[in-house]
Amino acid sequence: MALCLPKDLRDKFAKALKREDISIAKLYSMDDAERNIIFKQYVGKDFASFVNAKFEQAMLSNQKKALAKWITSTISPKDPIRRDMLKKVDRIKKFLEPVEEKGFLKDLADLKLGLKVTEEEAQTILKLSNQIDEFKVKIPVDSPRASKDRLAYGYALDDFKTFIGELKRGAESLTFKERLLPSNYFTNVADAAGVSKSLVATLDNSFIGRQGIKTLYAGKYSIWANTLLSSLKDFGKELMTKAPKGFFRSRSDAVMRSIRADIYSRPNALNGKYTAAKNGYGLGVMGEEAFPSSLPERVPLIGRIFKASETAFNGSALRMRADLADAYIAAAEKNGVDMLDERQATSFGKLVAGMTGRGDIGRVEVFGKETNALFFSIKFLRSNFDTLTAHAFDPTLTKEARKVAAIDTLRIGASIATLLTIASILNPGSVEWDPRGSNFGKIKVAGHSYDVTGGMRGIVILGARLVPTMHNGELGQWTKSASGKYTNLWDTGFGKLTALDYLENFFEGKAAPGAAAIRDLLTQQTFEGQKPTLSSTALNLITPISAEMLFDEIRKGNDDALFAMLAEVFGIGVSDVSFRGYGKKWEELKEKKGARVQSDALKRVTDRVNARNEKLQESARFKKMDNKEQSKAIDAIKREETNKELKRYGI
Repeated sequence: MALCLPKDLRDKFAKALKREDISIAKLYSMDDAERNIIFKQYVGKDFASFVNAKFEQAMLSNQKKALAKWITSTISPKDPIRRDMLKKVDRIKKFLEPVEEKGFLKDLADLKLGLKVTEEEAQTILKLSNQIDEFKVKIPVDSPRASKDRLAYGYALDDFKTFIGELKRGAESLTFKERLLPSNYFTNVADAAGVSKSLVATLDNSFIGRQGIKTLYAGKYSIWANTLLSSLKDFGKELMTKAPKGFFRSRSDAVMRSIRADIYSRPNALNGKYTAAKNGYGLGVMGEEAFPSSLPERVPLIGRIFKASETAFNGSALRMRADLADAYIAAAEKNGVDMLDERQATSFGKLVAGMTGRGDIGRVEVFGKETNALFFSIKFLRSNFDTLTAHAFDPTLTKEARKVAAIDTLRIGASIATLLTIASILNPGSVEWDPRGSNFGKIKVAGHSYDVTGGMRGIVILGARLVPTMHNGELGQWTKSASGKYTNLWDTGFGKLTALDYLENFFEGKAAPGAAAIRDLLTQQTFEGQKPTLSSTALNLITPISAEMLFDEIRKGNDDALFAMLAEVFGIGVSDVSFRGYGKKWEELKEKKGARVQSDALKRVTDRVNARNEKLQESARFKKMDNKEQSKAIDAIKREETNKELKRYGI
């Protein structure tokens, strides 16, 4: 027969609880023997064990509920580890004492993170996880975005993610002795390359004009404008942030933390629509390709500017992705699409990634650190390819997402064509319309040409040159130089470039600073045609692109140097339209008269050659020539004008 506590003892026990003679909190912290002593005072020796057993059942139930809630709130339902952890909790048959609970939490944390943590760290994980739940339930249903209640939850979630991230980074970091091991040499090289790449990106707010420009061209004007203004504010805030105490210390992450808190607490974050996509719409990314290392932020003076650039760039990426995700989700749901469906959400998540420079590189992703050390932006390259092809080569996209991708691609193409047309009308001859031409997708202004395609032009040019096309009735793989000369890559001969050469050059041009330095030393020639030196190589590894451009333009005496630098800072690729000073004679001029005189001479040659080429190509005589005769005529003009200019200096 089941044992039952007599009514008089129940009343006595209830009064003790009401008067708080017995503290529930204290009972939880006691062991089995200590609780029995307390219970004997109120229910006697015969019933103390019975009351203690019932109390342990209640404690066990509450404890298991708390542990299960921690697991379900921090691990995705799609993660198989979640099921294993819940089973481990379900198998608990006896209430875990405080010491036992610490050990159990540690085991769960080890299982979840795939790394070893201390009992104190496991307790911190549970505490931070509980705070997330506490703040989440306090958010009113009609609470506006970025409200106090939402941000409190967002900051709590960011604290949790940051703590977990620090644990993982700590487990993955190498000691000085470990770095000396041969097995870690490549890791050292990759880390050094990451620091170099990050330094080169300093003074850079280029996301808005490069990775994010497709959003503007696709008609999402308010999203693009909001991102631009916010990036400028973020840059300014970081410049004004107080420097850390001590030497070589990390700077405050307050600005980025506020951005993440806003995104984590948005309605689509709380209702699970962001995480419904396998890539999470790119919102779980803590850093971008352009800034693989945050180490430079610790350097005095330079660190302030670096941190401002990093925050402006990374903050722009997160904000734009979140805004685009919200826009795509709202539009899709209006058309009856279930955006909690993983397949639909993942398809639209890929569209957001493609529009913001974070393409899917598939299995290569596991070598992300290594590929980032080799290539400047391989994910950005993939995102441009996806956008240009409207994700046509991705069989996993749903028909709803494919339709949106096609519309976006058409809008982007139309916007770029409109911009180039306006530039051509305002300044005839400033635009190259043939996609086989080296200046296709650029607008020429004064002594520079500006890439307005966000880097997409390179893929179009490569494709146009590799695919056989017609020119003057002749089929071939045609290229067109800046001077207007057409070359058929099918024409064989010693020293002539082939289609394979163009393909190799395309990827060589995407090399990260570290990889580019190795390439230049092996070929004994920089990508610009100069011979590398130890000092020039070292400077290229640490000098920001925009600063390097400004110094170079000032040295050349270009009047639009500051404008060109600002364009580069905001992601508009800039190149000098004048001829390069290759060859012994141009080097002789530089040695005798200096770089400024050489630059002026190159400008004069460029202007005269371009003027003569335009007249030649408009003439009836030129149109009657075959391809070889046209090439000879263009080469002759360049040779004549070059010799004429060099003779002025006795060369």
